Amino acid sequence: MFRLFLLFIIFISSPSHADQGLNITCLNMKSILGRKYEPLQFKLETMGFHYFDKTHDKFLMIKANKLDIGENFFTARFADYELGFQLILFEDSKGPTITMSKYDYKNKVFLEHYTCDAESGYIK
Repeated sequence: MFRLFLLFIIFISSPSHADQGLNITCLNMKSILGRKYEPLQFKLETMGFHYFDKTHDKFLMIKANKLDIGENFFTARFADYELGFQLILFEDSKGPTITMSKYDYKNKVFLEHYTCDAESGYIK
């Protein structure tokens, strides 16, 4: 009887999901001029910021306490540059826009600018 009850519990239990976060996709603004760029994928959750590292061929995470977080922005710092994400509300727009800038803090120059889309979803 106990085995039957245990099987029943296993089969009716629902799969659990991880915490909900943001899946962020960014496209280089130079693509507006006709250049082809691959979109960049990021994930933001309560525990940290996930980015795809081509060297390791997998997503790596920067812990949340290592991010610079403000009211409408957050910044992730790497060895040679930082990625700054900002929520901007343009006049006459229907909603906010997320932009990302790649900034070389050693040479004090912006390298690239991106426009981003974000979608809430479960982070695995």
